[in-house]
Amino acid sequence: MSALSEITAEQIMSYKLLTVCETMSIQSLIDFFNKNGVSGAPVLSKEGSIIGVVSLSDIINFDVNPKHSLTENPMTQYYLNSLEGISPDELGLSEGNQHQNHLVGEIMTREVITTELSSSIPQIAGLMHERGIHRVFVSHKGEICGVISTLDILKLVADN
Repeated sequence: MSALSEITAEQIMSYKLLTVCETMSIQSLIDFFNKNGVSGAPVLSKEGSIIGVVSLSDIINFDVNPKHSLTENPMTQYYLNSLEGISPDELGLSEGNQHQNHLVGEIMTREVITTELSSSIPQIAGLMHERGIHRVFVSHKGEICGVISTLDILKLVADN
């Protein structure tokens, strides 16, 4: 196999880009991760543009907060405000499943870190290390076309 410095993002990236929507519940996100065997995904707006990234780390950070308020979720507030005279307790929302009551858009990271198709493995690994991330998205002409995870790099190193 080639020296790591000669291998580019284009050669090892996954072209299959699984995405999630900002309005998906955290519970649906967990189910999505489990079903697809992934630990992170780009987040799409309602219009279909990439507006962030969400990972297992974001879920863990959410779970560290022992009690979440219904006021944290703007979508819940929108619906509650339209239900005149009905309290959250009457709807069964006050103590419910916090993963069901909160959305991906609340926990996602808004910055999407990208690299180019021609980036070398050492450049990509350096970027991941510097930014403390486990995946980097590959872009071409301003569009995201793939993803590279730390596991992709580890596999490459193990096979080299």
